[in-house]
Amino acid sequence: MTLFRVCLTSLLVCVVACGDSNPAETPDAGQSRPDASVETPDSGGSVPDAGTEEPDAGPEAPDSGTETPDAGTETPDSGTETPDSGTETPDSGTETPDAGTETPDAGSGTPDAGQPTEVNVIDNGGFEVWPGALPALWSGSTSNIEVVQKVTTQAFEGVNAVRLVNTSSTHQRFSTVAKSMPAGRYSCSYQARGTGEVRNAFFGTAYSSYSSYTSVNPQTWTRVAYTFNLANAVYETFELIFSVRNTSGEHVLIDDVRCVRAPEPCDQVSCEVWARCDNANATCQPLSGRCDDAMDCNAWQACDETHTCVTAEGRCVRHADCAGTPETPVCDTATHLCVEGDPCAGVTCSNPATSCNPTTGVCELAEGACFTTYDCLGALPACDPATRRCVAAEHSANIIRNGGFESWSTRPIPYYGNNYVPDFWYGLDNGITDPGTEIKPSRLMRYTSAVHGGSAALQFVVPIQVAERFSLEKFNVPTGNYSCSYRVRGHGTIRHRLYSSAGWSPQTDFIAVDSDEWQPVFFRFTGNVRDWRLLFYPSRSVADRDHLQVDDVVCTKD
Repeated sequence: MTLFRVCLTSLLVCVVACGDSNPAETPDAGQSRPDASVETPDSGGSVPDAGTEEPDAGPEAPDSGTETPDAGTETPDSGTETPDSGTETPDSGTETPDAGTETPDAGSGTPDAGQPTEVNVIDNGGFEVWPGALPALWSGSTSNIEVVQKVTTQAFEGVNAVRLVNTSSTHQRFSTVAKSMPAGRYSCSYQARGTGEVRNAFFGTAYSSYSSYTSVNPQTWTRVAYTFNLANAVYETFELIFSVRNTSGEHVLIDDVRCVRAPEPCDQVSCEVWARCDNANATCQPLSGRCDDAMDCNAWQACDETHTCVTAEGRCVRHADCAGTPETPVCDTATHLCVEGDPCAGVTCSNPATSCNPTTGVCELAEGACFTTYDCLGALPACDPATRRCVAAEHSANIIRNGGFESWSTRPIPYYGNNYVPDFWYGLDNGITDPGTEIKPSRLMRYTSAVHGGSAALQFVVPIQVAERFSLEKFNVPTGNYSCSYRVRGHGTIRHRLYSSAGWSPQTDFIAVDSDEWQPVFFRFTGNVRDWRLLFYPSRSVADRDHLQVDDVVCTKD
C-alpha cells in the first residue's frame, strides 16, 4: 500500500509539473486527462474521465473537478505518515476526554456557589506589608516583645516572614492589632522555623488560656495548628497572640498565619436585637430577660412592646413596686404580690447618716445627710466629713478659700493696675508670666442678682471665643481623697483643670451652659500635693443671661 501511495504521488506531481510547463496541452474540462486510474487499480476498474461518467464518492478519485481523492480512502494527508481523519485521528467519542470523565465538574475540583469559601480572618498573615519597622496590622496592644525583625530570605510563602527574638525564659507576646470578630470556632495554622519555643492564645475581653509550647525546627518550616472558640462576638478588642521564649540562632520565624471560622447553622439566620440564634436548631431564641410573648417570662411578668420581661400589673419584686397601693405597701417576694405590713419592719440602719425609707424599706441617706460632697445636691453644697451633713460653702470642711466668692477687695494686678477681684483668686503665683494667658481682671464681676449660696457669686464677661484662664491661688493639700463641685449658670462655655506638684490633671471637656438654673459640676482628686490650684477656662459668654456665673466652689475630704 505504501509503494502504491508513493507511485501515485509521483505521478500526480509529474502531471501537475507538465501541465504548468506546457499550458497548451492541458486538457479542458471536457477532455480526459491522465489520472491515477492508469496505474492505480480501483475497486471497479479504470477511472472514467469527467466527460463520460460521473464518479461516485466511493473508491475512485476525480481530479480538481473530478479526480481529487476523497477523504475516505486514497488521499494521503500531509505526506504519508499522518493518519487521515477517517482512520487514525481519534474521534470525539473515543480518545478525547468527555465532560463526564476527565474534566473536573463543579462538584469536585471547582468549588460551586453553594459551598462556603474559607476566609482567612488574619490580616497580613503572610507579613508581606511592612510600612515601617513593624508589619502592618500587627504589634497590637497586648504585644510586649522588644525585637521584631523583617525576614526577606527563604520565606515559606511570598517574599517576607517575621522574626521574633526573646532569648529569655520568660515569654513575650507578639499579637495582631485589635479587631472585631464574630462568635464561633476558629481553626488556625502557621509555619514556624528557627530555634525557640512558641505557643498561642487570644485576647477578647480578657486573656484566654495558652496552648502548649512547640519547639521549632531550625532547618525546615513546620506547620503549627491552634484552635479556639469565641463564645460571644467581640468588638474592636480581639488580638491573636504569639508567645515566644528561649530563642537563639535564627530565633523564631513565623509565616503564613491563617485562621478560618467554621460555618455554623446560624450563619444564615438573622434574629431581632432581643433574640439570639441557637445553633442546635438554627432558630431565634429570646435573650435573658427578653421575650417574644409572656410565655418567655416568669409567671409574675409581662412582655412589653420592647420585648422585655417587666413586672406585670399588680405584681412586685420590691417594696417600691407597692407604693401605689398604700393599704398593701409590702412586697411578698415569694408570691410577688403586694400585701399589708410595714416595709421598714426589721430594718436597722447602722450608719447614722442613713434611715429607712418607708416607701422602699431600704436604708438611704437621710434628709440633708451625705457620704461625700457628691451627695449634696441642694442649697448646701459641701459635705462635712465629721457630721456627715451637707453644709454651706463657707464651712471649714471646704478647703477652697472664699469658694462662695463672698469676699472681694481691690488690689494691684501686674500690667492692669488696681482691680476689684475675689480674695484668694486671680493667682499670679502659678508660674505663668505671660499676661495674655490670664483673663483680664476687667472681665470679673461681683454678681448679686441671682446667687446659689451666700450673697454673691462670680460673673465672667467673656465675649470672645478664646478661653482665658482664671486661677485659684496655690496652696498645699494634705493626704486624702477629695470630692469637689461648683455651680454654674448663665450663657456660655466653661471647663476646669487642676495643677500641682503632681502635674496637670486630665483635660476636661467644655460645658455648654444656657440656663437660669444653677447646675452642679463634680470632680475628684487625690491630695498629698504641693502648690495645688484650680483653674477655670470661661469663653464666649452671652449677655442674654447675664453672661456666665460661677458660685460655691467646694472640695471636701471624703
